[in-house]
Amino acid sequence: MAALLRQHPRPLYVTGEPAALSLLCESGTATKDAVHIQHGGLAHGTHEQVWQAVRPVLEEEARKETQDVARSLESARGRKEFAAGVDELWQSAREGRVRLLAVEENYQVTVRDAGDHLIIAEDEDLDAREDIVDEIVEQCLETGAEVRFVPDGTLADADGMAAVLRY
Repeated sequence: MAALLRQHPRPLYVTGEPAALSLLCESGTATKDAVHIQHGGLAHGTHEQVWQAVRPVLEEEARKETQDVARSLESARGRKEFAAGVDELWQSAREGRVRLLAVEENYQVTVRDAGDHLIIAEDEDLDAREDIVDEIVEQCLETGAEVRFVPDGTLADADGMAAVLRY
């Protein structure tokens, strides 16, 4: 498990009775940083039973993560390391300046390339680029930025996308 998590970092959720979770922690290092869910009897449970036990923890983790992203963006505003708007983010992503990109889960925008800037386009525009959000996300990932998706409406004041810049 430890080798897998080193190679492919991701959250690990472990369920069980408190005593079993404690014993598991003492017997190895793989679950040391895991999220422990004190709920026994799931070894032979249905997927719905497991989901009901894990869902509240996942929802709480998502809420905390969204709050962390919001705090990071607000702090970046004060340091003049904040960017928002598809054109500014597109340019910053291409320059490798984005450290953290936050995108609302269902955010989509259609743009037209006007040389060195992007302009919001009409849906009927044949030269429009509908996948610009995906392009920005991919570019940020390629340059080592952290990309976080947040619930719709979280970034309303930033038009659905915002970033903390490296410089």
